[in-house]
Amino acid sequence: MRELAHRGFAGVAPENTLAAVAAAAERADGVEVDVQPASDGTPVVFHDHRLDDGGESRGVTDATGFVWDASPAALREADVLGSGEGVPELAEVAAAVPADTVLHVELKSPGVETTIGGSGPGELRWRPFVERVAAALGAADAPVVFSSFFDGALAAAREAAPGVPRAALCLDGDRGLDRAREFGCAAIHPPVDAVDASLVERAHGQNCAVNVWTVETWREALQCRDAGADGVITDYPGVTEFAETAEGRPDYER
Repeated sequence: MRELAHRGFAGVAPENTLAAVAAAAERADGVEVDVQPASDGTPVVFHDHRLDDGGESRGVTDATGFVWDASPAALREADVLGSGEGVPELAEVAAAVPADTVLHVELKSPGVETTIGGSGPGELRWRPFVERVAAALGAADAPVVFSSFFDGALAAAREAAPGVPRAALCLDGDRGLDRAREFGCAAIHPPVDAVDASLVERAHGQNCAVNVWTVETWREALQCRDAGADGVITDYPGVTEFAETAEGRPDYER
């Protein structure tokens, strides 16, 4: 079962930073990061819409305002979680991931606020940003997968970068399978509480891998293994070790 480092193993390193990604790439099968545009359209690696704690953002940096209103230079100066690490550009993050590690790029926002499950901006709004993302990844050694919760992002990725595999992030497994069919995805990424053997079997039946988010404990890793999942997206390195190596493991609550 693959272990994918969520935001560069955010449980043990400052999320989505260059240092986190470089460290995670040394011990994970894949590294997952979030991307959205800076003010000039440059793809940068950051999760929340805002740099401060406004709206639903968490106050991850000491800077203020929306990510897409800040220049790449200003974002580099923003201190992520008091670590001294700034918000990096996608191109430099991709350069830190070796050819034997898959880089999972979640298309988080095209430069406007978006809400999971809402209508959101469509393909035309996403297309210029996805093209910039694809260009930023052009020199990457690592294989890349695009993922998103948003239909517009997956549609734009299919058109702008047809050779890059896509994964449908979802809150509901059935909806994820529907979106995977619609947008020609190679994987679905459901939450841990939506995964069971039936979902995995149906996903594999339509040639989709299943990578589960966000797995935090060995018990959740065991649940994913027993369901037949292909990988886990986790904040902590080594969370799958018990599931992969233990012989005669004790029973646990399912």
